Amino acid sequence: MMIRINLLPVRQVQKREQGRQFIALIIGTLIIAIAGNAYWYVWLDGKREAAQRRLDDTNARIAQLERVIGEVNNLQRRKKEVEEKLAVLDKLRKQRGGPVKVLDALATSIPKKVWISNFDERGGAAVMTGNAESFDDVSEFMRSLNAIVWTPKGMGRIIERKRDGSAQVELLGGDAAIEQFGATEFANFFSNIELQGTEAAMGPKGVKLVRFDMTLLVNFAI
Repeated sequence: MMIRINLLPVRQVQKREQGRQFIALIIGTLIIAIAGNAYWYVWLDGKREAAQRRLDDTNARIAQLERVIGEVNNLQRRKKEVEEKLAVLDKLRKQRGGPVKVLDALATSIPKKVWISNFDERGGAAVMTGNAESFDDVSEFMRSLNAIVWTPKGMGRIIERKRDGSAQVELLGGDAAIEQFGATEFANFFSNIELQGTEAAMGPKGVKLVRFDMTLLVNFAI
């Protein structure tokens, strides 16, 4: 008599076990993949933040260097302005051996944004050519020329002129005191100051300037 054994249930159990193992393998693979991706994202985000910090530091250093460069350029520009004014004064001294007081008064009257390119004087009548950054600077220069005076206590600048001819004068000495002087106690270095013409001009590096021509009388008798 032959004995028959039904192996179908065993095979089904084996298939179910294999299915569970396969599912577990897939889940494990997914977990590893997700964990790997998460680690990679965290690592990449850290690299991005580090790169951003380096970029911010670099931008901060660049901004600081730009400020320093701006200050250096400003100092160089001021140095050039002073050198140009000194060159004009030296030229004036060579052209005329006149009183130093007049030259000092002219130098004192020149605003920072005004440059004199030529000064021609004959018999007390002068013609002056120069450049300024704006029309307001030209007007300021004319007012400054009209206000500079000589007093018994030295050079000064008129602050207020009274109806009787007296004036309040700021002395340009050490303590910059303000004093009252009678009409006959001070004298203007420059008078009859008239603007003969202006025109637009182009300065270095394309800077727009105002070229001006001016006439005035110079008092060398001070």
